[in-house]
Amino acid sequence: MILGYKKKTDEQMIELVNAYMQRYPNASRNKIIQHATGNPTRVRELEKRGLITLPAPLPSGSKSDWAKYFKYASENNAKRTGMKYNV
Repeated sequence: MILGYKKKTDEQMIELVNAYMQRYPNASRNKIIQHATGNPTRVRELEKRGLITLPAPLPSGSKSDWAKYFKYASENNAKRTGMKYNV
């Protein structure tokens, strides 16, 4: 055990997740799980037990930030190299 480290109780984890969701209302499910607290596994367990409610997962193929980035990057690379970019 790390000195000075105490495991957070379920109530503390619930408070932290709810505070994160209030602070970032547009956060996706994965961002909440990864950034709200220290241990993503415990957040998933709390949701499975029904103690917190997370947003529904994004459907596969949805236009997330990553898809926008790759389209933008490929367009810029094509312009820089003089290639024609076809979508």
